Amino acid sequence: MTERTPKTISGPATLLLASLALACGGGDDSASGDSGEDGIDLTEGIHATGTTGTSLDDGIFDGTAEDSSGEGQQFRCNAVDFVFVVDNSPSMTDEQQFLAQGVPGFVDAMQNALPNVESVRVGVIDTDSYPGLGTLEDPLDSCSASGVDCSSCDYQLGSLLTKPQSASDPELSCEFSTGAPYMDGTSETFPNEFGCAALVGAVGNPVEQQAGALVAAMSDELNAAEGCNQGFIRDDALLIFLLITDEEDNWAELGGSVGEPAEWFDAVVAIKNGRETNIVALGLLGGSPKFEDCADLSQGVDGAEQSSRLVDFVERFPNHAVGSVCSDGYGPFFQEVLAKVAEGCANFIP
Repeated sequence: MTERTPKTISGPATLLLASLALACGGGDDSASGDSGEDGIDLTEGIHATGTTGTSLDDGIFDGTAEDSSGEGQQFRCNAVDFVFVVDNSPSMTDEQQFLAQGVPGFVDAMQNALPNVESVRVGVIDTDSYPGLGTLEDPLDSCSASGVDCSSCDYQLGSLLTKPQSASDPELSCEFSTGAPYMDGTSETFPNEFGCAALVGAVGNPVEQQAGALVAAMSDELNAAEGCNQGFIRDDALLIFLLITDEEDNWAELGGSVGEPAEWFDAVVAIKNGRETNIVALGLLGGSPKFEDCADLSQGVDGAEQSSRLVDFVERFPNHAVGSVCSDGYGPFFQEVLAKVAEGCANFIP
């Protein structure tokens, strides 16, 4: 293994985690059926069924859903902010395609299941701060030589992606209907927009910062009026985040995110004003032996690395779900997740 110079996260994520450490003591069926690149049907999965044949929105209707006691839940949220953290390292091509295929149908089913929800904002981020520039030790070291402005949002960890392939060609655009760096999940053009943004490419740094990117994406700095994410995260919205990666977020000294799972959890909860109930945490993670369908990543790109730290992070949230990133399609996972989202909306504190 090549020895790498340790990296650190600068900017909002570092400041937020540091301050927390001190404080703690040390849609519809008529949506476009156009295919994206590679012939992927971007609307595949609307009202999709999992392996059991159960519809994604079975059992949840008319604004209520049964909880584990059989009592009806009243939905209390009318807005959702959905953050997708997509690993853009070299082993993630198939997983990105599964995500692009499955998410539009899931968002459509979620809207049908939660009739109170009037606004769905969707943002996609990747897991590093550069689209294939430079070296592992200093990924931005070729900015000046290549004439690229690495101070732009394309090169900020946690910045929402508005271009395909993680801005490998800065002239391209996913042309979001919002005119903002996030998508409108209720828009007829959402399936194509998400298919464009979710295929983040596979030329990213093989040392990922999944948690650091998530915290940075929701920071005050990036969400300021003039920030890269321009008011994406709202206080009055249910926050849902999904980490999709086949590798671990390693310790900072090995190039991973600053902090530990408990600190990442505290940072996200602080962003939602201390209300754990207003967050749904999701992970499509690895690997062997936790998930039987995951081979060890060292055996080839179809496997996944054991991600104990990321699993720990996601499972700290009261409302969470973790599935296997190695699954051959993500319909069954989204079927399970729909109930989690309904629970989050029922328990939402305005």
